[in-house]
Amino acid sequence: MLSSYFKLAIKVLGRHRFFTFISLFGISFTLMILMVTTSFLETELGSHPPLTEKDRMVLLPRLIMKQMVTDTTWSVDTTMLDGQPAYDSTFTVGKKRQNSYSSSSLSYSFLDRYMRDIPGAEAHSFFCADTQFDIFINGKKLNFKALYSDATYWEIFDFNFLAGRSFQPSEVERQVQVAVLSRKAAVDYFGTTEQVVGRSIEMDGKQLEVIGIVEQPSNSKDYVTSEVYLPLTLMSGSALTETGFHGPFTAVFLAGSPEARSTIVEAIRQKADRIPLPNPEDYNKLELMPATVIGLYAYYMMPVQDDPEGALQMFTLVAVGLMLLFILLPTLNLINLNISRAMERSAEIGVRKAFGAHSGSILAQLVFENVVLTFLGGILGWLFALALIYLVNDSQVLGDTQLQFNTAVFLYSLLICLVFGILSGLLPAYRMSKLHIVNAIKFNNL
Repeated sequence: MLSSYFKLAIKVLGRHRFFTFISLFGISFTLMILMVTTSFLETELGSHPPLTEKDRMVLLPRLIMKQMVTDTTWSVDTTMLDGQPAYDSTFTVGKKRQNSYSSSSLSYSFLDRYMRDIPGAEAHSFFCADTQFDIFINGKKLNFKALYSDATYWEIFDFNFLAGRSFQPSEVERQVQVAVLSRKAAVDYFGTTEQVVGRSIEMDGKQLEVIGIVEQPSNSKDYVTSEVYLPLTLMSGSALTETGFHGPFTAVFLAGSPEARSTIVEAIRQKADRIPLPNPEDYNKLELMPATVIGLYAYYMMPVQDDPEGALQMFTLVAVGLMLLFILLPTLNLINLNISRAMERSAEIGVRKAFGAHSGSILAQLVFENVVLTFLGGILGWLFALALIYLVNDSQVLGDTQLQFNTAVFLYSLLICLVFGILSGLLPAYRMSKLHIVNAIKFNNL
């Protein structure tokens, strides 16, 4: 039975090649876009090194200072007192409003003083990912991004070490001139990743011993993506001694479980209310912006005023809405095509019913034909997605971000396409299966 349905479906698809092409194009293009989009989101937001424990992390990227003033309204009432006008003034206190605003990343001294004992945090790290150096070697100029951190940074972010090790707390404290390179930096500077550990790299006027090489992170997050990783005590200038609140540093806290992140977030926000401000005449309110990894990503994509979780909700709504719309449009197009194709076959269906074909078998055949069409479109979409992912990675149009094909996502996407394929074929198939024999044969219409 199924083999007969399949053979008939192939013949029907070949009969109207233009309709078949339009249908296959809509299905395959939709699946390709869904696959590439989900591949990008999986690369950016998935739980893989160095962000395997991202669901336990709370980042503190920004500090906000505001000058809040109270609105007051002065009103004058006039009354008559002993035949003479008397004036009475009143003040009405309104809501507080923001008069001035300052936002930036944090200084090391601020983090060192106030952010070391946060309830719920099993570990914390302070790091600076905002430095770049030009390096000249063999007549070639290299631009390396440097990330300065403490030793705990390597306990929170689980980098994949290709060789060597990370720097230790004692090396950070003693300002030992060591460095960890990314695979790309090792290849650019030394031409290889083999036997690089123990050699020296000259940067910022220092001879740094390479003690480790890590695999290049595949995502675009600046707090893990770098060419060279250095102990924060090697920072020049007053980066560690500046007593102000603003600076180039970010903090990350590791909770015991994903559920415990809310404890850290609440503790950070409560601590902000107890921190004395250095210049209350300019700013009288301090706010901190703790965020999850996904929340911070959404905040950078579509900023909501100092609210990463609000940005995440907006980002989720927009992403889900666009995906549903992208799926719905080809589905509606497929329904219209199926109705047109079914109308042309009304005489055929009428003849089959005249020879005793059951309405259920006709319904099953027409739906099966649509499933075959959808499945073929899914296979084409899979091939197109693989080709597009390869082209994106090979051209490095996304920089160091490397997309990966997710088989589970493909199977789910194909399942969704098959469901929509069944639904899009069910309505015209049902109407055709209920068509009266005389009308179908005589008038060849619905």
